[in-house]
Amino acid sequence: MSSEDGTPVADTITIAAVDDHPIVLHGLADLLQGVEGLDLVGTAPSINALLDGPGARAQVILLDLDLGDGTRPPDNIRRLLTGERAVIVFSAAATAATVRSAMHAGACGYVPKTDDVQGLATAIRAAASGSGWVSPQLAFLLLTDDSPDRPALSPKEAEALRLYATGMPLKTVARRMGVSAETAKQYIDRVRQKYRRVGRDAGTKIDLRKRAIEDGHLDQD
Repeated sequence: MSSEDGTPVADTITIAAVDDHPIVLHGLADLLQGVEGLDLVGTAPSINALLDGPGARAQVILLDLDLGDGTRPPDNIRRLLTGERAVIVFSAAATAATVRSAMHAGACGYVPKTDDVQGLATAIRAAASGSGWVSPQLAFLLLTDDSPDRPALSPKEAEALRLYATGMPLKTVARRMGVSAETAKQYIDRVRQKYRRVGRDAGTKIDLRKRAIEDGHLDQD
């Protein structure tokens, strides 16, 4: 939604989309047109075309993984992350490996093209606020992933990670789990160690939140 001079109105999230299929871009424009607070300011078939056009000023970029131009998805995501943009992958490819590869490259969300407009709008708002997002279906896919770099967490470790990654202090995590603060800390320490062993950074609370989202542990509701 823009004012008469073309500038976004306050509290409007500006969006752009990159996809090599024109019918997808036209469909996105139609879908998002009636969603309050969202303004599609540009579409393009490639990263270069997006960055050379009005879509370069968007806050959130919807990116298809396979642009058919020989570019690699991780490289495309990293190029778009310059400035303060957030990237949501909007793709038909929804395997655990592709989702996690995109999140590792810096995408903060992953929405399958089979999702509805409400799910897409929710992901866009989460990205604009600095939060991560994957659809509930993809969260289940990630949760059941057994890739070598996905550490196996015990039920208690996974519960501690979920609670801690939402922003709770350790004392609150302990109280919610019915354990001592020291025990809760041990769970989180073990989670960090397991992620370090598979080469994934989990040294800070923000890192742990990213890992929880990437692996489907975080209850995004």
